Amino acid sequence: MLPVGLLSPKQIYNYYFSKDRAFVREIKEISGYVPKEVFLYYLALTHSSSIKKSRKEIDVARECNERLEFLGDSILDSVIAEYLFKIYPLKDEGFLTEMRSKIVNRKSLNKICKKLNIDMLIQHRQSGSVNESMYGDALEAFIGAIYLDLGYKRTKMFIHKRILEPHIQLRKVEHQVISYKNKLIEYVQKTKMGLLEFEVVGENGDGRNKIFRIQAKVGKKVLGVGEGKNKKSAEQSASENALVKLKELS
Repeated sequence: MLPVGLLSPKQIYNYYFSKDRAFVREIKEISGYVPKEVFLYYLALTHSSSIKKSRKEIDVARECNERLEFLGDSILDSVIAEYLFKIYPLKDEGFLTEMRSKIVNRKSLNKICKKLNIDMLIQHRQSGSVNESMYGDALEAFIGAIYLDLGYKRTKMFIHKRILEPHIQLRKVEHQVISYKNKLIEYVQKTKMGLLEFEVVGENGDGRNKIFRIQAKVGKKVLGVGEGKNKKSAEQSASENALVKLKELS
């Protein structure tokens, strides 16, 4: 039974009588809250590939979805920053920034989206391959929807009770090695810059003394250049330099 006394008339209607009540109950199961403005959650969980309307309507839906995603991303960063600040009172800014980056990386958010079963509610084109980053994007948009619908306090509670406490083990996160290449790939995908490529632009020395020089680029735009004793380490170096240039790393 729902604690009816704590719900608004609109929430009671949405849960028991609305034509969207099945969807509303799914949202309640995932978030712990009965939504007021159901359309926000539809918007958050509708991928533009599933919209069979005019180009203009598709563009409007995509823009609204991406705005929710932007909002959710910002709130998630803020809540996690405060959480880490309190958990690690003696750690410096660099440590806290790296920990937050590890927690909100795209791979982690994709997994959490699926664990929460949000992926089951995403509307997208059934044919063709699915971009995995869609799941993390949907989680961020979902957080944005909760914020606009129910406010910051409940959004913060959702992040703590449904994301951080059950799915994030800080000791494990501390020992994770950050991949600058993966972080750059995430950034390029997130900002829709285009296709990221790594190109060998130079090799010096031979045998064990060989040094590879690689550039990370999108189209003709070079994002960063790095060197290493093998291609993998050179790509990591190029990615790190690119992220510094893009101000994703301090």
